[in-house]
Amino acid sequence: MPERISRGNLRQPHPPYLRRTKSSVLAVLVALAVGVMASIVAPPAPAAAACANEVACENAKPGAAPGEWDVAGDGDADIQGFATDISVDRGNRIDFKVDTDARAYSITVYRTGWYQGLGARKITTISPSAPLPQLQPTCRSDASTQLFDCGNWGVSATWNVPATAVSGVYVALLQRADTGGRSHIIFVVRDDDSDSEVLLQTADTTWQAYNGYGGSSFYFGGQNGRSYEASYNRPFSTRADNNGRDFYFSSEYAQVRFLERNGYDVSYLAGVDTDRFGELLLNHQVFISVGHDEYWSGRQRANIEAARDAGVHLQFLGGNDGYWRTRYAPSIDASATAYRTLVCYKETRSNAKIDPSTEWTGTWRDPRFAPTSAGANRPENALIGTLYVANHNDLAVTVSSDEGKLRLWRGTSLTNLAAGSSAQLAPHTIGYESNEDLDNGWRPPGLIRLSTTTGPTPEYLQDYGNTVRPGTTTHHLTLYRAASGALVFSAGSIQWPWGLDQEHDGAGAPADARMQQAQVNLLADMGALATTLQGGLVAATPSTDHTAASAVINAPAAGAQIPNGATVDVTGTASDVGGRVAGVEVSTDGGASWHPATGTTNWSYRYVQHGRGTSDIRVRAIDDSANIPAQPATVATTVIGPFSVFGEQVPAIVDSGDTSGVELGLRFTPTDDGYVSGVRFYKSSLNTGAHVGSLWSPQGERLASVAFADETASGWQRAVFNPAVAVSAGSRYTISYTAPRGHYSVQGNAFWSAGIGYDPLLVDGGFGAPPAAVYGAPGAFPSNSFGSSNYFVDAIFESTDSTPLAATNLRPPGGSTSVPLHTTIGATFLKNVVSASVTFNVADDVGAAVAGTTSYDPTTRTAAFTPNAPLREFVAYSVTLSATPAGSTSPPAQVAAWGFTTVRPTPAPGACPCRLFNDSTTPAVLEVADSAAVTLGVRFTPSVDGTVTGVAFYKGAGNTGQHVGTLWSATGAQLATATFSGESTSGWQTVDFAEPIDVTAGTSYVAAYRTTVGKYSATPGAFSGSGVSYGPLSAGTQAGAYTYGTGFPGNASTTSYLVDVVFEKGADPIAIVSTTPAAGAMGVDRASAISATLSVPITSGYELAVSSRGTAIAGATALSADRTTVTFTPAAPLPNGATINVALTGVRSDSGSVLATKRWSFATVDSTGATTAYSLFGSATPATPATDDGSSVELAVAFQASQPGEITAIRFYKGAGNGGTHTGSLWNDAGDRIASVTFANETETGWQTALLESPVVLEAGQVVVVSYLAPQGRYAATGGYFQNPAANGPLVAPAEGNGRYRYGAGGTLPTSTWNRTNYFVDVLFTTSTLAPVTVTSTSPTSGQQDAATGERVSAQLSATPVAAPTLVVTGPAGAVAGQTAWDAPTNTVSFTPDAPLAWSTPYTATVGVGGQTPPGGTWDFTTRAEPQAVSIFSATAGPARTDWDDATGIQLGVRFTSSVAGVVSGIRFFKVAGDANTHTVRLWAGSGGTALATATSIGETASGWQTVYFAAPVPIDANTEYRASYFTPRGRYAADPGALAEAVVAAPLSTLPVGGVYLYGTGFPSGTAPHNYWADVMFTPGE
Repeated sequence: MPERISRGNLRQPHPPYLRRTKSSVLAVLVALAVGVMASIVAPPAPAAAACANEVACENAKPGAAPGEWDVAGDGDADIQGFATDISVDRGNRIDFKVDTDARAYSITVYRTGWYQGLGARKITTISPSAPLPQLQPTCRSDASTQLFDCGNWGVSATWNVPATAVSGVYVALLQRADTGGRSHIIFVVRDDDSDSEVLLQTADTTWQAYNGYGGSSFYFGGQNGRSYEASYNRPFSTRADNNGRDFYFSSEYAQVRFLERNGYDVSYLAGVDTDRFGELLLNHQVFISVGHDEYWSGRQRANIEAARDAGVHLQFLGGNDGYWRTRYAPSIDASATAYRTLVCYKETRSNAKIDPSTEWTGTWRDPRFAPTSAGANRPENALIGTLYVANHNDLAVTVSSDEGKLRLWRGTSLTNLAAGSSAQLAPHTIGYESNEDLDNGWRPPGLIRLSTTTGPTPEYLQDYGNTVRPGTTTHHLTLYRAASGALVFSAGSIQWPWGLDQEHDGAGAPADARMQQAQVNLLADMGALATTLQGGLVAATPSTDHTAASAVINAPAAGAQIPNGATVDVTGTASDVGGRVAGVEVSTDGGASWHPATGTTNWSYRYVQHGRGTSDIRVRAIDDSANIPAQPATVATTVIGPFSVFGEQVPAIVDSGDTSGVELGLRFTPTDDGYVSGVRFYKSSLNTGAHVGSLWSPQGERLASVAFADETASGWQRAVFNPAVAVSAGSRYTISYTAPRGHYSVQGNAFWSAGIGYDPLLVDGGFGAPPAAVYGAPGAFPSNSFGSSNYFVDAIFESTDSTPLAATNLRPPGGSTSVPLHTTIGATFLKNVVSASVTFNVADDVGAAVAGTTSYDPTTRTAAFTPNAPLREFVAYSVTLSATPAGSTSPPAQVAAWGFTTVRPTPAPGACPCRLFNDSTTPAVLEVADSAAVTLGVRFTPSVDGTVTGVAFYKGAGNTGQHVGTLWSATGAQLATATFSGESTSGWQTVDFAEPIDVTAGTSYVAAYRTTVGKYSATPGAFSGSGVSYGPLSAGTQAGAYTYGTGFPGNASTTSYLVDVVFEKGADPIAIVSTTPAAGAMGVDRASAISATLSVPITSGYELAVSSRGTAIAGATALSADRTTVTFTPAAPLPNGATINVALTGVRSDSGSVLATKRWSFATVDSTGATTAYSLFGSATPATPATDDGSSVELAVAFQASQPGEITAIRFYKGAGNGGTHTGSLWNDAGDRIASVTFANETETGWQTALLESPVVLEAGQVVVVSYLAPQGRYAATGGYFQNPAANGPLVAPAEGNGRYRYGAGGTLPTSTWNRTNYFVDVLFTTSTLAPVTVTSTSPTSGQQDAATGERVSAQLSATPVAAPTLVVTGPAGAVAGQTAWDAPTNTVSFTPDAPLAWSTPYTATVGVGGQTPPGGTWDFTTRAEPQAVSIFSATAGPARTDWDDATGIQLGVRFTSSVAGVVSGIRFFKVAGDANTHTVRLWAGSGGTALATATSIGETASGWQTVYFAAPVPIDANTEYRASYFTPRGRYAADPGALAEAVVAAPLSTLPVGGVYLYGTGFPSGTAPHNYWADVMFTPGE
């Protein structure tokens, strides 16, 4: 058996079979013996002529009852002994050495066999020759090997074996005269002159391996945990362990009983003898190894192989046979007798060559630590046909109806099994260790399978002998015919003989006549016939079938072109005359190796095509006499490129489970000069992140790299090098890829035995070969190896370079930011091009072309474009490079396209947020040649109190991977940390902390970031002298900071690592919190009071002055009780339709802080109705009141009016820090400035308004751009605002091209846009009062009783109102929370509730215009009753995966049917965190793509199930396909791969197979997938 190995270090003991108790067995056999002896009195010895052979004659003699000769277990410990040799040739002497304190004992010799079922016959009695009591000396021992050798004992008795003795397995029964205690000495009597038909070898080497006499065995004991040497000079202590399963009286005894019962001409030898007397095997027709024959020496196996090759038939009637390789050494007693020490260091268990001999003594199959010449890397199945894999299993040999008709089972009931059925034979006959027929490259040609049993095993071997796991084993009886004509049979199980005879140690069952007949048949086919065939069996004769079966190949067709790496299915038929087809095997490498096909008369075989050029597929059928045809059927094919090592091979372990980032590679050698055009790797579903493939030279230089794109979720991924890389024949290259999050595929022990030898790519393997698969740090050259693992990385090889023209070294790098304005744009072609064809097209973000000059250097293949003028600040530019390949006459075609963004303008001095460096700061060294992980920082000191909101660093394109920014105190305390995201390829990167961190003036801090790949930027000497300072920040001498550890960067340096801090100055001690009316408010009620609220209580002396058109407005001023709010109450209504100017002066806090004069303005309503004033945004506030961009920039909005009027003022929203002088401008669509105004008397924050000196007339439909200059940045913004047009009254700001900006000092029309952002620039527009409005239609309609709960409530007006209307919905609980929206182009006001309305509930809707309700503006409706709906998925069901992120709009859904008709009232879907807040659901007809219903969600939760109901239920038909989908504009969603591959039934609903649907868009979701996207329906049957 293999070493006691398991999931940990020790395998769990398997409950042993209960051996039949000796008392009961002996009682039965004694009774039987008495009965026999009573009826047969002293029969005469049979005459020689009456017997066919010596064994038949011997077994006709009376046997001895087991009670007479057998012992329990190892016998009595007080009398033990051994023979001085394990075997003796008859006619020679054998000595016994006995250790006992008995003064008298007897020695009786018995021969084991059938003997009427009694199992042994008494041969003779021997008297001890030594004086008694004979006290033996202490045995010799060797602590280093745990050898225990009792060869120094004295001889106790001698038996001169008669020359007429019959070869067999003998026991000498030792029995004390005083206590009756007894034990056995077992030995073999050979007949070296015999030419018996059958020669049976005992498994004595295994008996000794398990022999614990002396305290150690090959399985336990001593400092080594096991012995390395086992002596034959000691008694056996083996039978008592595990019910004797590893000793003679288990399987071997059962086999001997069967053979001798049936009168076979058989002789015997020991396992030792097969080594030392191997030539004896050639004297016989059949050689049998039986039972647990686990330990073979090198010469023993060689002699068995030589016998096979000389035509001797072999039967391996055991399992785990020939597993460990051994050698022999002399005894360590004074005699130094050869062959008395069995040596096995079990080097496989030590994972090293530890045997001092050059011979390998590990498992025969282990290739790792010794060459084949030393005995390693020779799997057992090369000889036996099967090899050990399963331990502690307990199964029965099972035969199918087809297998039952094979020749082996002739004469049994198995020949008549019903088609498709199978039969189990005797229990326990597969165990306790068993073999399998594995296609491992060593499988003998022509091997056929004669039975098939599949079942569980608690220990399935995973490697060469060290690791087991629970699994499933598939066992076969096998047979093959060697080239010599010898048949080789493998039972593949230790307990096969238990089916031949019931009497043996261990729990057996009655013998199985079908197995007995099979054994008779097999021996007959090998030329050995039974002479005393037991009743119930049929005499068998050798096979006369010498005609081989024939095979026909149906596919592939002759001449087929097969791509290298493709999976190929070979199919065909086979037939036989005179027998049956028992197996089909296929060769795809010209007959060098053969592999078993599936099926017999109709067969198939699947393989991955390797090699190149002319190839053929060979097939041959083997019949049940194991005849192999001389010529196989052949189909010629051609293998075409491109070429790879692994093709479509699927890894055994797709996901290693290792989560560490790693570079994984494969070393390979081309057989010819050629090109590596790409890289491949096998991906698991969790192997995510950015994958980069690389090709490395033999010296470790990176020759090419490429980022993988358009990857699938799992499986083989491919990326192309452009251009392909030339490689030389015979040079060893490395191909690799980066797995940043691990979860790579792996196959352990892949190259220990052999490499891969298919042209044109070779991979090293075998003993002594350099490692083939390698790994290293992410992005670095991989040079480490582990366990000869294969990581499934592959090269793509081609004879010629077929890659298209491409360019590299793009300048500036694609996706880079902070690009200087005087940059020269360039690239390097990877192939020669026509010089005159090189063309650059450079454009800004609005498509305006950049003028410049193109140049090309054909020597370096470098193209450059120099703009005629500096590029504009903070503008995204696009570049397209086109050219014609050299030698081509085609017009220039696009070769590369990329984009970059220029630097931001330098902020005004003192404007914050503040940084040490500007966006235009660049490093002296873009990428330092350091690939180690490192933390880099800057030590800085603020001169004022404030907060740090984030950190920044300058990045080169090679500084990849995840970056983490951290703020530290000067003493190393971590104050904040954040992970960078959304990085550009190169340039300044910034990350914000979750919360600002307070910092103190004059105190030093360290801002830092960590890179895992090095390649950081640097400017040496930047922090020498006085260092660097800007605004309130300074970094003195040696302000550079770093550490190669993971903590605080405590090392100082004069080098700047281009790390920066984002700093905000502290707020003023006193400030205005809010004003009423708000600055810039419009349509203010003339009776309104005016107030300002301060941040802290103030003292007396303040003044709040109000004026209009230069005239003061009378009123009273008061201070609130908490002294924070100043209120002005006018003595009369404010002027009509006027701009009201307010000034707050003389404000002082209790602590003495003084507030500078604050001014703001607003406009009152025109109560005469003659004119109406409008603005686009009214009193709206931005999502970001002040960005952290401190650069000077002009912000703008384009708009038009639907009716004529006048622009009287310009407005903008001001946030904190948006300082300096602001200038507002109006521009026509030609880009001319038509008006401007300087803002004065601004408030600290809020809307600012500046009246134009003269109103600007605006015609209906005329497009105007309004802008203002923010010289210190910090402008207001709401990203994505212009996803839809903005409108109020007659003013409309279109969505496309809106939200404009232009960096610089102003004076030029802004044209750039980003993310449809609104920068909150506005106008005051007056026009004649519009006609009164009425409500013309509503939804739901007035009085409607079945209104949908999830629909928006809306009303259409007859005309544009004087002010944006409102819509309020009230219910039993009061006003419904929600949002009102006004769509000016359609004159529609709508109300979207924050959550769906309640079921079966009355509501009232009311429209308001200027505080009044227009005619028809109030109506009632009632929501419909909640439907009693069912769904496909339960309310508690949810996805396993919620991390899919396509970052683009996608529609996801499910294909479903219902077994009954009904209605769909809505759709539900599972929302993941981070997805959009609004989704659109649709119900589609399954064919034709018609949308049956659409609805938009409202009141979604952050995640989980969302339900959206349609305006009306949609009827659907029974047994008809429909599709339910939802559209996510954000593209984050849940998906469980493969979960809808099969139908999911929730009656009456059911998904269809391949039930997922999707579309990147809003149309019919035509794409199908087996994935569950967690979309569902709300279905009510029968309505």
